[in-house]
Amino acid sequence: MSTKNISTDDIRNYIKQGEGPHIEFKTRFTADNLIARHLSAFANSGGGIIIFGVGSHGETLGLSDEELKQTMDRLKRLAQSLLPIYAYELDTVPIDGKPVVYLNIEEVNKTDRPIRLATGDALILRDGAVVELGEAVRAVKPSRKVRAFVAMSFRTEEHAALVDYFEAMKRATKATGLPIDLIRIDLLDGDYEISQKIMDEIDKSEIVIADFTLNPANVYFELGYARGRKCQIIQTARKGTLLEFDTRNWRTLSYKNATELETRLESALTNAYAEVVGAGAVK
Repeated sequence: MSTKNISTDDIRNYIKQGEGPHIEFKTRFTADNLIARHLSAFANSGGGIIIFGVGSHGETLGLSDEELKQTMDRLKRLAQSLLPIYAYELDTVPIDGKPVVYLNIEEVNKTDRPIRLATGDALILRDGAVVELGEAVRAVKPSRKVRAFVAMSFRTEEHAALVDYFEAMKRATKATGLPIDLIRIDLLDGDYEISQKIMDEIDKSEIVIADFTLNPANVYFELGYARGRKCQIIQTARKGTLLEFDTRNWRTLSYKNATELETRLESALTNAYAEVVGAGAVK
């Protein structure tokens, strides 16, 4: 579905078509987390539209003035939090003299996928149902190895828990059950010039985990290079880390300890793997 030039007639046609995998009706706004599931699934797999003020059988119910304002405000905050600005259109139109609100979502660019929820999970549409991308990719029993480069601070003398954080990354990688090789530059043997070796290793990697705990300068450099190489990026940071302006607008998995990092990273790694090997295989 395209988010361009949605007209009142288009909305009427969607309502006439009835609900389907890419069309969802809501009588009114429900909980944020329920709507977020549709946003993630649509953005990750083909797009879709949610129309508020319409019953499940296509009857136009409309929204009161207060419902209209609240729906627009909450949808705007939710869409801005989850989606790139190009990927959605939010507006209100009158249908049979009754105001309805629509949020039309386009499948996001490959470099922006997967769109993850606050939990780190990503959803897709599969056989007409909303499912977790992680579960879908596990179901196809993938075998292709993928390299994941870890960019993080090595200053354990300042923050001893950095050792625990990397161990959590290793456990999360193992827990995915996927053939992901975790690479960290200071653990590689050999005689090499560090900056060139970092770029060489990122060139060979398809996933980059960029951890900003302690705000290390090397991570900003490595992340910028990885984005230029169009790697799948997973940004992480200990809670309370102040990110610089050019990274804070990207989704970051925050954690308070190694256990939380492990839990959140497992899902993010699984989703990133699915994008690398081709999410189309599990849709």
